[in-house]
Parts: sequence; structure tokens; C-alpha cells
Amino acid sequence: MAEDKAVKWFVAKTRAKQERSVQRQIAQLGVETFLPTREEIREWHDRKKKVDAVLIPNTVFVHSDKQTAIDLHNEHGIQVSYLRDMTINTSLLEIPDYQMRNFIDFVSAAGSQYTVESEEVMYMKGDKVIFKKGPMKGIVGELVRVDGKDKVLVIVENIIACSVGATLDMLEKV
Repeated sequence: MAEDKAVKWFVAKTRAKQERSVQRQIAQLGVETFLPTREEIREWHDRKKKVDAVLIPNTVFVHSDKQTAIDLHNEHGIQVSYLRDMTINTSLLEIPDYQMRNFIDFVSAAGSQYTVESEEVMYMKGDKVIFKKGPMKGIVGELVRVDGKDKVLVIVENIIACSVGATLDMLEKV
């Protein structure tokens, strides 16, 4: 059986608070990764501080062929495991490239001005829209109504849904 050398996005799970370390180790091997973060204000009893917080705890996205992804743990000893797609014979869960590129662009363009949505919103169906202007121009999402406000939902299926407020003049139906 021929090995699959196609480059895909995989969801690597890490131990608690190890996302940045794992991302560095993988990057040192020349493998593309994505660790979604955003700036948040954390409050302690005596002060407030801006921090670069990991958006999806214990998760790093890896862009490689399947064998390279598996070798990160087996050959290089990097402490990762992978989410499995139980619908396809327990194979590694693959995130479509267009979804990951859209998500990466969204996180970059939205800065910290978006909300991570609960599962109830994640599965609502609405019109597919594309931003036609502004810093998020070209990003595709789904128009939803949350708490009486129009928002555009960007989804990485089975992983995360993020939304940002939008006015209809910024959007175009796909």
C-alpha cells in the first residue's frame, strides 16, 4: 500500500500548558504549525495584565503528511497525540486546507475582537457570506444571529467556532 504523502492539517493534542513548547519543537524540525492565540486581559487580586492566551487549550495544528505527523511522536519524541476521525475507520482527523487557511486569516485579521461560541451556536445554519471590505476582506463565514446581533461565524469543524460582529454592508452572500 502506497503511503499518503499529501500535506494536510492535523489536530495535535499536547499536555497542559505545553502548546508553545510543542510548537517550537515541531517548527525546529521544519514542519509548519499553527497555534491560535489572542491577547486577553487577565485579572489577579492585585493587578491586571495583557497576556497572549492560547485559544484552544492543549492543541497545536500540524501541516504535514500523515507519516511525518506520526513521526513527530514516534521518531522525535515530541509529546503529542492526534484527534481521530471516527467516521473514517479511526484515521487521524484532517482539517480541510480551506477551513484552516480561513481560520488562520480570521484569527489574524480579527485580533482579539471576536468571541468563541458555545456548541449551540456552532451548529446553527445560516447564509454563507464573505467579507467584501475591511481587514477581513475575503474571509468566508456563516451569518448567524446571536443575542439579537448579526455575527459572522468562522468554523473549523469539530474543533472551534469563532464569531465577530458584522454589519450587512460589509458582507456579500456567497
